[in-house]
Amino acid sequence: MRKGILAKAAALLLTLAFVLAGCGNKAKEEWQTLKQDRTDGKENAAQQEDADTAEDDMASGKENTAAGEEDIPPEQMDLIKYNYYVELNNQLIEILNSIDYYYQVVEDAEEFSLLPDTGLTYGYRVYGNNTDTLEDCLLLADMEPSYGDVDALVKEMAQPLGALMQTFLDISSSNDYADNQYQKAKEYHAVIRENTDVVVELGYSFMDAIDEMGDAKTAEEEEKMKAEGNLIIYNASRSISIGKQILDEVYEQGVNDSNLTDLDLTEIQILHDELVEVVADFDAATADNDQLIKESLSNSRPFDGLYDGLIDALEWMMKQVESGTLPDMSGSGAPLGSLEHFSEVLGQCVDRYNSVFVE
Repeated sequence: MRKGILAKAAALLLTLAFVLAGCGNKAKEEWQTLKQDRTDGKENAAQQEDADTAEDDMASGKENTAAGEEDIPPEQMDLIKYNYYVELNNQLIEILNSIDYYYQVVEDAEEFSLLPDTGLTYGYRVYGNNTDTLEDCLLLADMEPSYGDVDALVKEMAQPLGALMQTFLDISSSNDYADNQYQKAKEYHAVIRENTDVVVELGYSFMDAIDEMGDAKTAEEEEKMKAEGNLIIYNASRSISIGKQILDEVYEQGVNDSNLTDLDLTEIQILHDELVEVVADFDAATADNDQLIKESLSNSRPFDGLYDGLIDALEWMMKQVESGTLPDMSGSGAPLGSLEHFSEVLGQCVDRYNSVFVE
């Protein structure tokens, strides 16, 4: 179940970083205002219909709603919609992880039963989500710009995904499942069994589509950065993009930490060499005071060596593969040399990118 999820998680965090650079809190506030206007408009229309108001009043109400949508430029609506879809993707990954952890404790069968001798308690590492983002995405799915099949996927998986979000949230919010012979857990199990397969199938299709869109948006944004001479943010962005490409390559090979030694390093080595060059260019750009002024940065070490750490994490992983020995994943953290450790460091780079260039 978890195969490739770490890779996709890092990829989605990356796309979120770039879209926020164009979207930001102001645009999200505009969307919330627009959403409220649309809700109020529908309520007013319903009241008018119940009261048999004149047809021209109804038309006027619709015109007001349409005018509200036009307050946000189409390009901004595109970023808002995409950004919310990425947030939904991130929550979807959490749900997929929860499904995996759930079945490390519970038998994957129609009838509820705990697996013997796991040493784990019911609800182990299971987390749910509220459905606010999902509900926003459902509204956005009917709005321009159209994302075609991606909009359709949002609508199709909304009900089963929402059911899993709420169920896992309920599981994570209580610890008295042994009471009454796990009766409540049996009810949750029925919901999980009913909705898991469709969420997994549609969810992976949705993640793949967003990942592809993210690659295109990122490439376009990076070209703009480079053309405008913003070499610090360009190389910062490009370093993360290469990190994502590395994870994508690992994912495409069907490799994770449980079979890491199967990884073919041919393409990884090429990406490693490019990453080293780009990080060197980043260091050179941040050492240039004129460049710092141009990009309104006062800190010549905005990433505090995180990109060097990313290179180190990659090289440790490559050495782990070459050693022929799998990383020991039995502990609580991600050990050096593991794919998970590389993913974590890449996530730290994304977080820093957000804090430096976005927030």
